[in-house]
Amino acid sequence: MTTESRSHQVTTREIATANGVSIRTAQRWCQQGKLSAVKMAGRWVVTVPVDLTGYSLLQMDKASELIEQGGLVATTRPGVWTAVSSDGTTTYLVMAGTCTCPAGQRGRDCYHRAAVAIVSAARRAA
Repeated sequence: MTTESRSHQVTTREIATANGVSIRTAQRWCQQGKLSAVKMAGRWVVTVPVDLTGYSLLQMDKASELIEQGGLVATTRPGVWTAVSSDGTTTYLVMAGTCTCPAGQRGRDCYHRAAVAIVSAARRAA
């Protein structure tokens, strides 16, 4: 099952990771209205516009987990990221349109690319 979502909800931790700031700074941006955010159960939830068409809900969940755990790291090259594999032993180079993971090498959408799309959207939102 794939999703047709045009927006995605991210946490202040994901916003902070995407922008290289502290979680407190991301929370302050929410309080000041700099981000499209609402408080749910005492936590800020930020809605960012991102096209995740073609990705399954499982892939989106894994992408969010990858971001939250710090498994997606920007390289010195713009638009190129390093992603840690699900077992934590391998890293892959990821760009918006391609990934060096096994699924990416076969031309399939992978959760690493979904994570890059989410982080890129979070950067644009802030």
